[in-house]
Amino acid sequence: MAQRQNLDRVQRPLGSQPVFHDEATVDALSAMVLALLGEVVVLRDRLDANERLSAERGGHGPADVNRYLPDDAAMAARADHRNAAYDRVLGVARDRLMPEALHQQQRDYDQILADVTR
Repeated sequence: MAQRQNLDRVQRPLGSQPVFHDEATVDALSAMVLALLGEVVVLRDRLDANERLSAERGGHGPADVNRYLPDDAAMAARADHRNAAYDRVLGVARDRLMPEALHQQQRDYDQILADVTR
């Protein structure tokens, strides 16, 4: 089976990013809002696909979704997705506004935390 590829998604190059505002904070906030918008658009597209597929097949509706209780595996998958989304959205400000020394300290702390929690 051929793997589906999202041809609409464009990779952005690493390195210097364009600057649109005189103040770094405003520029980072603008980038965060755009990243969040991207997350919302993808979520809406996936929800739309789910609703259409369900309706075509006579499947579940909103009341069923409201009653759904995720199991441990679903909760873990949601947590992973949520953390990745936080990193994509909030990471813009972290990467643009945090001095490199603090950034390295945070990476070190995150690694220690990951080692301890395993």
